[in-house]
Amino acid sequence: MTVVADASELKQLLDLAVDFALRAGEVHHRRATGDVGSKSTATDPVTQVDREAEALIAEAIKEARPDDSILGEESTLIEGTSGFQWVIDPLDGTVNYLYNFPSYAVSIGIETAGEPVVGVVLDTAINHLFTAQHGGMATKNGEEIQVTSCSELPLALLGTGFAYEPSVREQQAKVAGSLLPKVRDIRRSGSCAVDLCSVAAGRLDAFYETGVNWWDVAAGIQIVRSAGGVATYEPDLKRVFASGPKLWDQLIDAVNQAEKGL
Repeated sequence: MTVVADASELKQLLDLAVDFALRAGEVHHRRATGDVGSKSTATDPVTQVDREAEALIAEAIKEARPDDSILGEESTLIEGTSGFQWVIDPLDGTVNYLYNFPSYAVSIGIETAGEPVVGVVLDTAINHLFTAQHGGMATKNGEEIQVTSCSELPLALLGTGFAYEPSVREQQAKVAGSLLPKVRDIRRSGSCAVDLCSVAAGRLDAFYETGVNWWDVAAGIQIVRSAGGVATYEPDLKRVFASGPKLWDQLIDAVNQAEKGL
């Protein structure tokens, strides 16, 4: 990967992303959901919190970095000329948020040349701030975090997630059922961004999910990588993988076998 920025510029970008995430977190805490609508299906909600948080972040970026591109979940798409693109999920885990189930977050990634270089995820439910930049360490609330050293899939705590479309969820459940006897256990938080940070912080040994979008994973991928892990996103399949390096090949093989067995 070619990074077209030095460490000092990446640090400036990281500081901005942290500031904007904290501001969006204040929108979360106000809980002014307004009328709750739906997007892809009736069970895929969108709230005024999603919209307001994204608008706040986008406006802050335009003021601080007017030449940068912006891609947001709630329809923000701004072309820039700097080579940097901000990738925003203003409220990852909206269903959790509506139920006050403690796993939802602001996710802000910054990419260049198609690869993340900065990641910030603010888990507003429990006030955990995850940060990372290319070439630096990953942190949670300012303390360095690392992926686990787990090297055997049968001992791995695996995270995953499910789509909103019922027929897709049915197939994903079959994949998870196939994987369950091959791992220690499976967890599902309902927030892809939080799950990736859980890998980075050693709360999960590995994570995979199919059907996620770039704004769900851009920040978390950099955080996992900076925590010593491996993380990739396959845009054609909308599939993300993350784990420590010792588990990587086993994770990929097991998920691919499970999906082929459908």
